[in-house]
Amino acid sequence: MCPLYPLHMVFLYLCLIVPLFFAVVQGSEELFAGWNLKFHPGSVEKLLQFNSTQIEIACEGCHLNPDIKRVFPNLELVVSSQDDFVASVSGSSDLEIQPEAVVNPLNQEKEVVFNLERFGLEAQTNWSVAFNLSANFLGFTSIRAKVRDGGNKLTLPAMTKTVEMDLSVVRKKTIQSKLFGYSVALLISIAYINMGCALDLSVVKESLKRPVGPAIGFLCQFMIMPLISFFLGYSFYDDIPMRLGLFVTGVSPGGGASNIWTLMFGGNLNLSVTMTAISTFAALFMMPLWLFTLGRVIFSDGNIIIPYHKIFTYAFCVVVPLSIGLLISRYLPRVSKFLVRILKPMALFLIMFILIFGVWANFYMFKLMTWKVWLTGMGLPWLGFAFGCSIARLTRRPVEDVIAIAIETGVQNTGISIFILWFTFEHPLGDIAAVVPVAAATMTPFPLLAALIMVKAKHWMGIQAKDEPTCPFNLQNLEEEAAAVAGGHKDIFKGSESNQKLMCSYQDEDEENDDVQKQVISEKA
Repeated sequence: MCPLYPLHMVFLYLCLIVPLFFAVVQGSEELFAGWNLKFHPGSVEKLLQFNSTQIEIACEGCHLNPDIKRVFPNLELVVSSQDDFVASVSGSSDLEIQPEAVVNPLNQEKEVVFNLERFGLEAQTNWSVAFNLSANFLGFTSIRAKVRDGGNKLTLPAMTKTVEMDLSVVRKKTIQSKLFGYSVALLISIAYINMGCALDLSVVKESLKRPVGPAIGFLCQFMIMPLISFFLGYSFYDDIPMRLGLFVTGVSPGGGASNIWTLMFGGNLNLSVTMTAISTFAALFMMPLWLFTLGRVIFSDGNIIIPYHKIFTYAFCVVVPLSIGLLISRYLPRVSKFLVRILKPMALFLIMFILIFGVWANFYMFKLMTWKVWLTGMGLPWLGFAFGCSIARLTRRPVEDVIAIAIETGVQNTGISIFILWFTFEHPLGDIAAVVPVAAATMTPFPLLAALIMVKAKHWMGIQAKDEPTCPFNLQNLEEEAAAVAGGHKDIFKGSESNQKLMCSYQDEDEENDDVQKQVISEKA
């Protein structure tokens, strides 16, 4: 008896069926080699949301000869959308016989099926059918078509290559969205005028004499943050618009409410203002530099054309209000003081305006807010806080400088990011990408608020050390030394708390005199 009994029967069956399978596959490829499916038009760009259009798919050299009919008696043309959330397909109302709408049991995709025999396409060498394409939501997708063997419900093998048609859907511009766009442009221009008025060039010049703090801030802002955003984008997103939105947020300058947060935490406000000014000016060439270098990777992956002209136009438009602010500061000091006074409320208003009115005018964003968007929107500023704080501490900066550098690194000017994405990139790319900076702006304040509440709570509970000046003179030591000198009469300093205060005041005067002398010596040198 055969030692493989009864497995030898299975083995013999496989030896017969496997060559037959490859022969059928090779034969089907030869039978359908001349079939050529094409979409008309070849692509659809900027189809308005909730609108529909009719698409035709044609087949050239698709005659059903007897050999094909004998081997595959139940051929069908299948049309489907890669993402039904963006766009869906259905039968055309012009057709007398409507195609079937089915769900593919293998991948659960919704399909429109045209049975070739039922539609009388067997005897035609060149034929075409039409279907409706409906735009459901803004985004990108593709429409796919192929001819398959409908008789084999288990595998549904494709007889022809799958052809695809690219599609983009844009949202309808409502009155509130247009009003919001113009309002953001106006408010950002005013904010830059205020920033120009607030720029104290003497303070900036003084900070740049020993530019350790500004240099650390520049390194964190324009070297570390772009790399973090690029890494997060490729780690969490497969779609190009989200990667682009996160990257543009990462290369944006610091600002927004960073000066306000620095003031609330007792940080170095002059350093914060200086870093904001430097990053604002540096963004004019650093943002295009990053977009045209590392950004090319994102653009090439998504076949996106870099809008050079629009980006340089934006950079020029930012220089104009900044220059106006500097001129007002020089020639209209009273107006400049008023504009500086409203700078912080203006920054807060701009953030709240973008978050509240922007969400109301662009409610579509919530449909795109996935857990990945919230996670990366949270991760970018929070990692910015961590890296800024760590680098500042490693370089042994004072606590006030550490606070300013950490906040300036983590708080991005998301208003600029949204403005760039909306006004420089084509739709719907800019609309989808703007979701990420909105998420980042929403998640940025939470760790700062939590830290501020903790600091205030410690202060209220008396845990935080008091800010009263300490005197190096220890009363107990003075009593012991005096007793030793006075022959054991320790009571010479009894109740001498006033003496201790007096000695501390003398020491303060000596320190002030020493500082004055050092300043005079340095000026002479």
